[in-house]
Amino acid sequence: MRIVLLGDSHLSRVRRDLGRLACCATGCADSAPQILNAATGGATTASLPQQAAGAGLRSDDRVVVSVGTNDAAPWKQVALEQVCAHVGAFLDGLAVARLVYLCPPGFDEGRLRDPSQRANATLASYTSALVERLSAAGATTVDGRRLVKNFGRAAFADDGMHLTGRAYDVVLPALAMALCGKHDG
Repeated sequence: MRIVLLGDSHLSRVRRDLGRLACCATGCADSAPQILNAATGGATTASLPQQAAGAGLRSDDRVVVSVGTNDAAPWKQVALEQVCAHVGAFLDGLAVARLVYLCPPGFDEGRLRDPSQRANATLASYTSALVERLSAAGATTVDGRRLVKNFGRAAFADDGMHLTGRAYDVVLPALAMALCGKHDG
């Protein structure tokens, strides 16, 4: 069994802490999987099929996907119809043991290059569409925005988009539990 990370910088920045994605719940036998990080900074939903092919996904893989932030970013804004089509292309024929979607954590709008743009409002509509498509395909959703909400600005690096170590301290354990799947409420 492998854990495979696909998508954007919210996952590509996880390097030295990859081992934290293994389930560490008491009695869980899935605590030492191989972990492949195929996510890349700047990735959009259009990147998913190529990343999946490059990773050589297998039927026993557990896959985490993090997309939407770059699609909805004020400086890119990929059309929502295209986002849905890209996710559909990714999901077409996808057969993995477990699929987890890390919803975008949002932005600290005050730190963005142009704070007059309502980045979080736009991102919410993209996230909703992605959750709908991925959930219909059986994905478990991990709500990144909810997880980091209590940290406020401390959840985000100076650029207002990338997460801090403090934010990853809550995101990574939530992903580990979702990947395991044995501890679902």
